[in-house]
Amino acid sequence: MLADSSSIPPDHKIMKGFELADLDFPSIDQYRQRFSSVKPGHPWLSLDTQDFLRMLNGWRKDRETGEEGITLAALLMFGRYQSIIDVSAAPSYFVDYREKLDPVLRWNHRIYPDGTWHSNLLQFYQRVWPHLSADLKIPFHKEGIQRVDETSVHSALREAFVNALIHSDYSAPGGIIIEKYRDGFTFTNPGTLLVSFEQLRRGGISECRNKALQNMFMMIGGGERAGSGVHTIQKEWKNQLWRPPAFITEDNPDRFKVVLSMSSLIPETAIRKLEARFGRQFATRSEEHT
Repeated sequence: MLADSSSIPPDHKIMKGFELADLDFPSIDQYRQRFSSVKPGHPWLSLDTQDFLRMLNGWRKDRETGEEGITLAALLMFGRYQSIIDVSAAPSYFVDYREKLDPVLRWNHRIYPDGTWHSNLLQFYQRVWPHLSADLKIPFHKEGIQRVDETSVHSALREAFVNALIHSDYSAPGGIIIEKYRDGFTFTNPGTLLVSFEQLRRGGISECRNKALQNMFMMIGGGERAGSGVHTIQKEWKNQLWRPPAFITEDNPDRFKVVLSMSSLIPETAIRKLEARFGRQFATRSEEHT
């Protein structure tokens, strides 16, 4: 509560004793490439690493003390794993993706800090997103001559994923857990809500715990800043005739969970009756929603 009440976002904290060497430079290079593809020709792309981080609030100078250095946001987004979990940084940090498509198996696939990769947020995002979105149906269409491979459901799912990363309280225990099932997803992150449930559902106000991380993801096309993320998720799930998203808070420790079910609101018996009355075309369309 004390951390959330500060006028300085937690991820703007200058990491004393840490330096650029604590960051994974290939991760920064990959971020630049994503940044360039989303915002080609952007003036920040010509800056050196320190100044580029400065523009992203990944490097900050305290105007009162004169102290400067990398921020917690830079360490979380681009850091080497052992530096991230240092006792002076975020020792409770843990990211975990669990794919549970077969009820017989504990999980079909898992991505977590196993020592084979620098498990920062950028690398986690890049590794998990292809698995998370792999089974979403992608209708073929073009905008001009460009093929569009994503739908509004992809955008809503990405919102839920990125929200879990940018709203987490990285000083709290439990870590971030992303789970994929045959019929839905869950996103769980440490920390409490910074707005009421009513405001969360209504949207329109962006109240983010980690504003630098929010901006970092926004600059590479991940997430919005207008407070419309939850509204987008609810709208797209409603459009697909799926069960409404569930937003759940947990105590001891404080955690927030988003449950996105892809189970249809239309009972199977009702679909068959409509098929008998209106033909197979309606049934096919309904099955695409289930």
